[in-house]
Amino acid sequence: MDVEEVVKTLSKSERRILRYFSDKGVREAYLDAVARETGMDEAEVSRAALWLENKGVLRRVAEERTIVVPTQKGAMYRDRPLPEQVLLDMLRRERRVKLADLYRRGLLERQELNAAIGILVRHGYARVEQGDGERYLVITPDGERGELRTTHMMKLLLTRGRVEYSSEWDSLIRRGLARKEKERRWKLVLTDLGQEILRRGVPEVEVIERLTPEVIRSGVWRRLPLRWYDVTSPVPRLHAGRKHPLRVIMEKIRQVFLEMGFVEMRGPWVELAFYNMDAMWIPQDHPAREMQATFYLEKPAKGFVLDPELLRIVKEVQETGGDTGSTGWRQPWSPDEALRVLLRTHTTAVTFRVICLLIRKGLVKPPCKFFCIGRVFRNETIDWKHLAEFHQVEGFVVAPGLTLRSLMGYISEFYRRLGITRLRFKPTYNPYTEPSMEIFAWHPRLKRWVEVGNSGLFRPECLWPYGIRMPVIAWGLAVERLAMLLYGIEDIREVLGPMCDLDWIRYYSYPKYALA
Repeated sequence: MDVEEVVKTLSKSERRILRYFSDKGVREAYLDAVARETGMDEAEVSRAALWLENKGVLRRVAEERTIVVPTQKGAMYRDRPLPEQVLLDMLRRERRVKLADLYRRGLLERQELNAAIGILVRHGYARVEQGDGERYLVITPDGERGELRTTHMMKLLLTRGRVEYSSEWDSLIRRGLARKEKERRWKLVLTDLGQEILRRGVPEVEVIERLTPEVIRSGVWRRLPLRWYDVTSPVPRLHAGRKHPLRVIMEKIRQVFLEMGFVEMRGPWVELAFYNMDAMWIPQDHPAREMQATFYLEKPAKGFVLDPELLRIVKEVQETGGDTGSTGWRQPWSPDEALRVLLRTHTTAVTFRVICLLIRKGLVKPPCKFFCIGRVFRNETIDWKHLAEFHQVEGFVVAPGLTLRSLMGYISEFYRRLGITRLRFKPTYNPYTEPSMEIFAWHPRLKRWVEVGNSGLFRPECLWPYGIRMPVIAWGLAVERLAMLLYGIEDIREVLGPMCDLDWIRYYSYPKYALA
């Protein structure tokens, strides 16, 4: 833009700043001085100066300087004199005082009194004399008529709030009445374009800053010009709200499950050990149930199950296997242990709430498919692939004729719809599934297979007590592990937690599947 076009874009605040330079006949000035002399707020001057800099009219130059400000201790003397001033005023009245009497009077605290005597003697306002076996503090001629430099400086500092540092302030700083600080001060310097505008003169014109319905209705726009705006001018970047990367993945997972005919289920974060472990035939001496692996609540410490028959069935299966053909764990089962309250360690707890409370009572009839997406908690060491708090996905299918091949087919199709095709299955052990498989996916950046889930067919001990006489396949996965694959992240802590990069959250690219 040329000079005339720039002038048409100037706001009222920008014009006031330029007129300040014109009236003063200067090319540069400090921002705080401009604000003080124009009566504008510093924030308004700073904002207008930024606009002028974007238009090439001036430059903002940051200068660092050391200043002195009062401390909390120094602020105490806003409404009372310094100790040395108190002592000097007393000497002006009495002229000569025994040192011993000074300490007995309690005029000042002993430490303050010693400091005040030292200051008066050092500045020549008082002297110590010996006589009659006593020591006296005597006022001098300078003390009778002079003003204490420290009093004057303290008043100046408290009045202004901040002053530029020089060595003369060191005495107050050493006494803890003031402190040094670094301050950034902005200087506004006119560019050649700014000086050209001043040579031509900043016209006094009234412009319409904003086009509002009132401006249109009143017809003001017919007689006053609209202020021009440079739409190419750089502006601060705005960080609009975005979905968290994990939320994007969870929404896609939900979409995939719904497309595959599953029904969503939900359950509480705070759960009973009964649904989290006992109902799915995890023994009560299993290592996962220890405090080192599970977060237990202190209050409430115990919960309850309304159906006593459900407790009886689980007790029988845990101890003897019931009529499932199993021998059970062959150890006493404690209802007190089962009713402990904890933070759920997996979303399988939601699965067994559905099995125990809905399928067992006939409220939901097989064949059926359910899935859950939720937060889980585990008391374990945090590293590149483990978190103490993360999100898990659980899916299970109840239908006749299901086999291990059915499970692998469901899992492969599920991950295929998420854009992951390189999978491996590895046999593993779970107390509540047999056979069981861990699921691994290839991580292209790590160049290694990363575990992304666990799966299996529920054992008869997990199903027979609840009246289910057909196979049930199930699998679960951690959303954060899946995010590592889909976003190419090498450390799970970069997905969720204090190590998560805020810039990545703002600017991450959606995985290919999310663009569909």
